Amino acid sequence: MTKRQGIQPDPDAVEALADQIGDVCATLRAMANETRLRILCVLFDGEMPVNQIAESVDQSLSAVSQHLSKLKAEGLVTSRRDGQTIFYRSTGGVGTAVIQTLCKFYEH
Repeated sequence: MTKRQGIQPDPDAVEALADQIGDVCATLRAMANETRLRILCVLFDGEMPVNQIAESVDQSLSAVSQHLSKLKAEGLVTSRRDGQTIFYRSTGGVGTAVIQTLCKFYEH
């Protein structure tokens, strides 16, 4: 296997990944949308109410709610209610790791 940009994956890790390829594809599909990726970036630093997320990604509340639903179904975000306000946050894990990896590859 060739070394690319300093990353040398562990062969055992690659094999384990291949065994879970369906789950991997579902996670990447959930993230492979501009608005959903922006939402994950916005939530990288912490929890935020839906209206503030919508403002941050310049989308309607309805659109953001639909995107958050997909991210939540895939386990990439979680929510809590405080009165009438719903707050979302990243669950960490694979979503955070992917954002961190993308930041390393695209930093200027």
